[in-house]
Amino acid sequence: MSHVSDEKIAGLLAGIISDGLNRSLGALEKAGAIDTKKFRTKYTGSGSEYYDLVTEQIEITAKYSASAINRLIEENENRA
Repeated sequence: MSHVSDEKIAGLLAGIISDGLNRSLGALEKAGAIDTKKFRTKYTGSGSEYYDLVTEQIEITAKYSASAINRLIEENENRA
């Protein structure tokens, strides 16, 4: 049975979640549902206030989700 570490899964998830957030914000703004002007003034990359806040929450979500995904992988392998 192969095992992927929770850290590797969390790292992959963090990138996926971040991409989803950025795409969603862009789509909502394009649709006229939100105005991100104020948000984007403090979401300018690593070290900026909102970027670091969002990144912290994404990393927490990815960390806590990784073990569930690992269990799913292991359960699937055990069925094979």
